Amino acid sequence: MKRAQQAELAYRKAFEEFSERVQQVQALTALRSADPRQLDAALVELEKAHVLYIARRDEWVQHLLPSGDQRPRPARSQHEHDDCVRAIAEVLWESAGRPEGTSLEDWRRAEEIVRQAATAA
Repeated sequence: MKRAQQAELAYRKAFEEFSERVQQVQALTALRSADPRQLDAALVELEKAHVLYIARRDEWVQHLLPSGDQRPRPARSQHEHDDCVRAIAEVLWESAGRPEGTSLEDWRRAEEIVRQAATAA
């Protein structure tokens, strides 16, 4: 039971960190004069916290399942990856004032953010 409690505490800590990173990104996007590099850095930290949160959640769930149901979580699917990139690209676009014609650059920046977070995680 001690390992399950440790897994739960790790999950709760990861969730708190993820929540704090969300609030930081929200605060930055509320500023119309936010530095794009600062926003990119905050989004990298948010995505790293997101990856860690998902991992800690899955670890905790494994302790809650009957021992016969313990299975490793598959790697992030292409669909999940694209969803993360899409959400980040949308934040980048909205924080820039929703300019026309930036979708490819926003997508490229979002992919780089997801890549940096995955490399650091």
